[in-house]
Amino acid sequence: MKKLLNLKKLDFWYMKKPLIYLSVISAVTYILKLSGFPVADDIFLGAFIIIVFVSVLKHIKNKYYKITAAVLLFIAIILYLNIYNDFVEFLAEKCKENGILFGFVNPLFNTAGLTDLENLIYHTSYGGAKFINGKIVSGAADIFIENAGAAETYAYLSGRYIAILASFGIALSERENRGAFLFSALFSFLTGNLTPYLLMLFLLSTPDYFIFLLFHFFAFFAANFAQIRSGFGVNASVFELFAYSNNYVYTLVVGIFLSAVSYYIARLVKEKRKWYDKRGDSNEREGRAV
Repeated sequence: MKKLLNLKKLDFWYMKKPLIYLSVISAVTYILKLSGFPVADDIFLGAFIIIVFVSVLKHIKNKYYKITAAVLLFIAIILYLNIYNDFVEFLAEKCKENGILFGFVNPLFNTAGLTDLENLIYHTSYGGAKFINGKIVSGAADIFIENAGAAETYAYLSGRYIAILASFGIALSERENRGAFLFSALFSFLTGNLTPYLLMLFLLSTPDYFIFLLFHFFAFFAANFAQIRSGFGVNASVFELFAYSNNYVYTLVVGIFLSAVSYYIARLVKEKRKWYDKRGDSNEREGRAV
């Protein structure tokens, strides 16, 4: 029974370097997106699948587990090709005129390297449609480029900047692998791509992953409540923050505040877990003594 509950078997420490490489690749694909390269997201998704799958296969020694992993990947691809688009469109419809819900759901997709939901919100009528300068403009990001003061900016875009800034607080709270988390958070800030950071949290510090999801939601809530209008055309990178936004000071202030709060909450959770672990070990020793 004790062997079955051995959580060390679920240790994904070996994914640290591959995810650092993925962070660097995210910078390359961001440059491609800025250049208007149409399949930049597909290239990143392909790199994501290859890096994660190959890393897992290299670590797994049991051939039956390897076969199982390959079968699961095959099933995921089949589902992606057959029902995924309908599911994403269903969620996009639910997120229409509801930026806070989008802020809750989108990071779940980003964890898996998927950007389809956000692309529908950023560049199609699911993210709004307005008649601007004699033409119809669809999508929150495209509307922002034409009209930075539009409501779609604070509804769907500004929260992303605040969430990325909040990621630094959780990264700083890490005692193990702090450098890797900070590196990934920095590249998220440089590129607006949270996938490597989210996956690193999920695999190496799962409780902090759920804390970040909560703060991602709070970031969009704060942006909607305060109507902060800091948008972007491609991704929520630091370059686009300063290039396009007139409200970047407010964005930075709110983001840094949430970063401090996220640091405090993450540290508090770690201390509580440590206390319960020590208490559990103490009770176990007392039980053996009896």
